[in-house]
Amino acid sequence: MSSPTTVTLDVVLLLPHQLRAQAVSSSAELARRMADNGYPSYFRLGAAYPSGPSGSSVCEPHVSLFMLAVSPSEVPAVVDAVHTVAGTMPPLYGEGEEYRHNPQGAPEMYFRRSPAWTALQRAVIATVEPLRRGRLRDVGPSGERLHDVTAHRIPADPAVVAQLIRYGYDEVADPDRDRFNPHVTLAWPDDPNSRIDLTGLPPARTYSCVLSDIAVYGMSPYGTCTNGYGSFPLRAQDRSTSAVDDLVSPVLGADRR
Repeated sequence: MSSPTTVTLDVVLLLPHQLRAQAVSSSAELARRMADNGYPSYFRLGAAYPSGPSGSSVCEPHVSLFMLAVSPSEVPAVVDAVHTVAGTMPPLYGEGEEYRHNPQGAPEMYFRRSPAWTALQRAVIATVEPLRRGRLRDVGPSGERLHDVTAHRIPADPAVVAQLIRYGYDEVADPDRDRFNPHVTLAWPDDPNSRIDLTGLPPARTYSCVLSDIAVYGMSPYGTCTNGYGSFPLRAQDRSTSAVDDLVSPVLGADRR
């Protein structure tokens, strides 16, 4: 995920305890189904990445907001920047909408898009993106070399290329082309043409919750977050229950794309 001189970071929202446990359980079940069908998952949430160093941290369930490459000495600056964002943005109500596979066959749980998601990601990018100093991550989550994508040596959607060049990340709620689809990746098969059965999982709507913690993680392959550098509560976490209800209601009633 990184070169000898950079580390790849992911700015993420973390799931609350009960839903984290649900994602870990679903990941284990999907990995079992994949193995039974002959194309095992590269990882299981809640377990160490298989090829990581002994004792490495577990693959943490998360929703990615922004990925970037920085030098190791610059990691604290990214953590400080995310801490700043946490002090200015409220908790976010995420409404679980559906399960579906990504183009590489990885099962994912998608949240319904809303203005609150867009506002949070844009705040993160405005504060954190300058710290990448124009650098591009070596590879994307599926292992494609991003320099080859931006140089058009790998065929790609022009919107993907444009966002990689502009932001260093290609799932951005850009006014010109909104490609941000907040989700939790639950497993990743070693055959990109496979599609595991997604029936029998907890209903996607059970993932509906207030997401209150933003974090910075170092990444391992296939979009996994395995090395936590710091996490912070979004600023309204200490509000009363009625205040959180006031936050949730307008999000639910907002225009949904």
